[in-house]
Amino acid sequence: MRSNLQRDEDAVSAAVATVLMFGGVLSIIAMMMVSMIPVIEELEGSIERHDMSAQMSLLAHQTSALSEKGMPGDSTSIDLIPVDGSLEWQHTQSGMWYAATWHEDMSFRMRGALNFDDELEVRHPETVNTALCIDDLRLGPANPYYYTVPSWAENVIFTVRPGLAIPLGPVDVDVLIDDEATQTIKLMVDGLHEMDALNLDAFTLASSHELNVFIERGAGGATVVSPNDESPIDKTGRSWSVPVPAGTSQLHVISEDANQISITNETTTSTYYALPSGQNQMGVEFTHVVSRTTPGVIHLSTSDESRLMVQTSTDTSQGIFAMPSQDGQYLGHSFLTPSLDGEMMFTNPGESSVTVTWRGGGISVAPNQSLGFEWPPAGANGAPLVEAEGDVFLTWRSAQSNQGANTSGLFTLAADDTGASSGQAHTVHTEASEIDQTLHMMRGGQMVSWNMTGSTEANGTMFEETESGMVNLSQGTSSLVVTDGHTLRLTRISGDHGLLQLRHDGAERCLSIGVEASGWIAMDLPWTTMSGRSEIDVKNAWKEGTHPSSMQLTLIGGIGVSTHATIGTVWGFHLSRLAYGFSSSIMGMEVAYSGGAVLTNHPEFEAYVVVEPSDRGGPGPRFAATVPALHPTASSTTGAGAMHLDIELVDRSSLASTTAYEIRRGWSEPYGTAIATESADGLESSEDWTIYPGQIDLLSDYVGWVPDPSYGTSEAVWHTNGEAIQFTLQMSSLNVHMTEAIS
Repeated sequence: MRSNLQRDEDAVSAAVATVLMFGGVLSIIAMMMVSMIPVIEELEGSIERHDMSAQMSLLAHQTSALSEKGMPGDSTSIDLIPVDGSLEWQHTQSGMWYAATWHEDMSFRMRGALNFDDELEVRHPETVNTALCIDDLRLGPANPYYYTVPSWAENVIFTVRPGLAIPLGPVDVDVLIDDEATQTIKLMVDGLHEMDALNLDAFTLASSHELNVFIERGAGGATVVSPNDESPIDKTGRSWSVPVPAGTSQLHVISEDANQISITNETTTSTYYALPSGQNQMGVEFTHVVSRTTPGVIHLSTSDESRLMVQTSTDTSQGIFAMPSQDGQYLGHSFLTPSLDGEMMFTNPGESSVTVTWRGGGISVAPNQSLGFEWPPAGANGAPLVEAEGDVFLTWRSAQSNQGANTSGLFTLAADDTGASSGQAHTVHTEASEIDQTLHMMRGGQMVSWNMTGSTEANGTMFEETESGMVNLSQGTSSLVVTDGHTLRLTRISGDHGLLQLRHDGAERCLSIGVEASGWIAMDLPWTTMSGRSEIDVKNAWKEGTHPSSMQLTLIGGIGVSTHATIGTVWGFHLSRLAYGFSSSIMGMEVAYSGGAVLTNHPEFEAYVVVEPSDRGGPGPRFAATVPALHPTASSTTGAGAMHLDIELVDRSSLASTTAYEIRRGWSEPYGTAIATESADGLESSEDWTIYPGQIDLLSDYVGWVPDPSYGTSEAVWHTNGEAIQFTLQMSSLNVHMTEAIS
């Protein structure tokens, strides 16, 4: 059978051509898609970046307004609606700091303190660096203030320390025994709580806000009271909230100039005036007696920077306190002293004799010796000014010189090396006495090994659960030195009576430097390192106080004849940041809010500042800033859906309000350099900067932020052409509760 099939060559060619053409079209389309997808993704990323930048800019505006003008309890809310990315809170990826110096032609810089390890570096090349004191600011809603009450305390009385804006509702104070809460006290702002601690071992108060805590033994005594608005320069102030027990108490105020004093006793406010006596080398003093049938809170305010002493015992043999110098440390060369009847002890920790003088008198104190003088001096009318050729300690006690050795009281035994309330070298002078003389030691770090030689010999190590120790003193002179570890706080206990104000456990941990150097000086933080640990571990360390949540660093150094003046202060903040993560043509893009600034790394990981950190400059050499510390609640949610944020102002406190001579601001990378550069708005129009780039000393036609010219720095300097700056710094604690928005 013959086949009729025939091959049509033209048809085959046409079919093959059609298939090849279709394949070519598909290839072209595929190539177009490959090249267009990144463009499409980049356009989508740009939409997400600009959309969330606008929403977070509104968040920044609302939180800045709330933190600067709001009162505790005030709140605001906002909805954040993501396009395609997700929102999350990051607690360990954002930090910033401010620095200020308090003397002309001085600088103070810090780096590495916010790196979660136990090391930092400081730099002050102009004079000797004597010591560095570090305070944990306890920033964040989950980080309470801890106050360790020693076992020898018989009575504890405390109230809330108000800031610029105090909370309206009750403050929660937990009583912790062996780290277990046995009682929760609801304390109102003007409220007071008194505890009988006679039959209790050592326990801890954990408070959501800072407290004024006083401990008593027996019938009470005398103490210097820390102000609510403590100056970072000399620790004077203008307002105090004093919890006083039932009975008669005496308030004694001293200042350099005329003073207006207002005293509020519950609902009654009385105003008094203290005027200079006209005598040379005399300050102004004022005494007020308070009689109460029940314990209460006395609010006292003054018109001039002042110090306040409180006596809760009228017995002339009860009451001792260490007197701060005019530099703010206990070791100094100039003191404004109280005119309280008693005895003033002059202690010279140095290696050469020191002559101490006051109006109409003086005394020479031999090396490593302590001498007493009846106080106040005869004929003195006011607060005597005491000046010394070298650094000395002053201690007031209520008894006269022939009875002084038997005076009962509690007082801080300051350190020889730092001149502050804690340190690594102490000298103890003990007189012959009929009453017990005891030394209470509390570690100001994670581990301390110490050795005591001289008339009293002892040694020991404190770490982990061992937080304190006691030593019975023998007559004579003894030297206590930290041989390994961090720092010690010492309290001298004389007899069965006394009064002392407690600072929280994270306050004033001081380390000696004793170096003059032009470069960076490496130091150890007296806290546990958290380098490389998880975010949960870091948050637990913040809560327990084993690592600072945020900090204040005070540099003590040489100014003129003083070797223990406050050179400058740095405030460093670990800030929670809200990050919106999305993808464009590459992964890892974000828009983030932190500390009042809105930041992004889109496109291509280039740091860009959408909204700068909020601050206020001018008119003239003025600078003010409020740090909005926004922290999420424990029950806040995160995710890719629409979120509703309720933001509440918890507390606003003043960190500084005084005259400064240099102000710096630093921000953690990757946005630190961009913020420093972006803040210098208008600097490009300066002729001096154009002619002399990087020469801040020659910049005379510009006021504002200038990026520090050092290589690789993320710092900026507030430049005012060499004029002193009226400086105000505040910190606002904001709680935010983030939940899924209800449509």
